[in-house]
Amino acid sequence: MKFSAVTIAVFLAAPAFAADWAPSVSIENISAIKAPAVAAAEPVSPKDGQNYSGAEELLIKEFGIANIGLDIPENEVMRQSSYYQNMFCFEHALRLALTDLLENYKNPGSPLARELSAMGALSSPTKTEVKKARQKLLDRLNDNSSLLALVHPYKFNQPQNGERVEQNWIFFLRLAGKPYWAVVDRSGDKAPYVYGL
Repeated sequence: MKFSAVTIAVFLAAPAFAADWAPSVSIENISAIKAPAVAAAEPVSPKDGQNYSGAEELLIKEFGIANIGLDIPENEVMRQSSYYQNMFCFEHALRLALTDLLENYKNPGSPLARELSAMGALSSPTKTEVKKARQKLLDRLNDNSSLLALVHPYKFNQPQNGERVEQNWIFFLRLAGKPYWAVVDRSGDKAPYVYGL
């Protein structure tokens, strides 16, 4: 096999060409690279159709909540539905959580109890006071600055009292800038409850 003078010249000059376009790999070169941080996904409202459809439908049709920020991905709902032992489905758990949120004022840390307290209602509020407080709470839920999210195991928004996703459906709520958690026992043995900081 014969090589021409031009071919030999190209092979001999290759290291010189490569030096111009291929920098050496060193710890300094690698550490100088700045990768942009991945931005957190913006929550979208139930009417945007980007979350688990069962949650969107339940919020809009049963509770009239259409503008809350929502972070309930379908893949996480399916994972928790199949991976953990559940006495009932996700939709029923969300229904129980929202019902407790809108009806139970016995826990002083619940959003409804705080609404009643802000209105100056006594420990035994009248039906009218409860109705007004519930409407204020619904208005807060329908604000796009509010958020409803399904808590993932070992990720953000873990409950303050240490409840575990393995035993509970857990929903994180942000209402008027304050964090709350709605906890629904997967076995159905304990009543659902909602509390905040």
